[in-house]
Amino acid sequence: MTNRERMLAAVRGEPVDRLPFVPRLDFWHRAKKRDGTLPQGLEGLNLVEIADRLGVGCYWVIPDYTDCRDPLDMLDYTLGIYRLNALLFEPSLGGDVERRVYNRGREKVVEYHTPAGSIRTATIFTDEMLDAGASVPWRTEHPIQKPEDFDVVGYIFAHAHVASRVERYQAQLDAIGDRGIVVAPVCGSACPIHHIMRELMTVEQFFYALQDYPEKVYCLAERMEPYYEAVKEVCASSGAEVLLLGGNYDDAITYPPFFKRHILPPLRAYAEKLHQRGKFLMTHTDGENRRLIPLYLETSFDVADSVCPYPMTSVRLEDLLEAFAGRIAIMGGIPSVILCRDSASEDRFRAFMTDLLARYARQPRFILGVSDMVTADVEWDRLRYIVDSLDAAGALS
Repeated sequence: MTNRERMLAAVRGEPVDRLPFVPRLDFWHRAKKRDGTLPQGLEGLNLVEIADRLGVGCYWVIPDYTDCRDPLDMLDYTLGIYRLNALLFEPSLGGDVERRVYNRGREKVVEYHTPAGSIRTATIFTDEMLDAGASVPWRTEHPIQKPEDFDVVGYIFAHAHVASRVERYQAQLDAIGDRGIVVAPVCGSACPIHHIMRELMTVEQFFYALQDYPEKVYCLAERMEPYYEAVKEVCASSGAEVLLLGGNYDDAITYPPFFKRHILPPLRAYAEKLHQRGKFLMTHTDGENRRLIPLYLETSFDVADSVCPYPMTSVRLEDLLEAFAGRIAIMGGIPSVILCRDSASEDRFRAFMTDLLARYARQPRFILGVSDMVTADVEWDRLRYIVDSLDAAGALS
């Protein structure tokens, strides 16, 4: 079987000839390129070529936010609007929206002037972020700072346009081939309410607003809904077999009652829509999941991407596999700290991998990966050790 066939079989719950290993390498790659420490022989290779050299599946799930046609494609990042080569749609701002862009020291400031009023946003890349391989800047000013800002953001989204670029899927499929699944990113947030929380305000401001002026929050979510529906329909109509919607849940922030009210219904509705078209829904579950597991089972999504187990969260991998058995495929399972020498000795790392493979090398609905990603401080020999251990365990054909 090819890596693509293995991954799709794991998603469907069908037998595979080996455990697929698909680590996310983009942060590691950017960081190593930046400080000139790429292992010998990897200089000048792209991520697809590095995956080939390592002998693993190619990770094509979370888009590379540095892969733009133009630097201006990330101009509206603070609104949660992106124009990336990996996306099967292209958003644009309509209506009477004027941008003013300028630098304030190392910060990039974008002002939006509309008939409904004006807002200002700001972002920054620090050296520490760049050294870690970060692909998106830190928001130093969010779009919504005060109640009247809801109306401005509502105007922007109500007049935004979504153009189909589904032809990009075939180009991406041609580039990846049998190395892995080309997952279609839909939106990083599961729904408009989630988008407001994650992208447009600080978490603290969001929950204050939800208590103090909920009508503003819900009105904005309603005005954003047509944008979300347009994006979801374009992606669903593409040739993609697996689509990614939502992520970054945590049972202390997207706590169970909030998740059940706001996030579960749109995820379930989109999963049902995709299932009717023979497609699968993936969502990015990289946070603390313990109290959300029962709700995940109600959403009907097919793949939990970037599952991050103990010791980075309180949930052990065996608990997740048992809870999801026969219903949800897991992509992840290796906590990134286990790969880092500063947090795990060589003996601890090897013992962890020995135990994991002894238990789960033939586990159905399991795609082995590193949660959330292979970080900048991971050394190549530990990645090689995992591949070699898969061989030695007989997990490879």
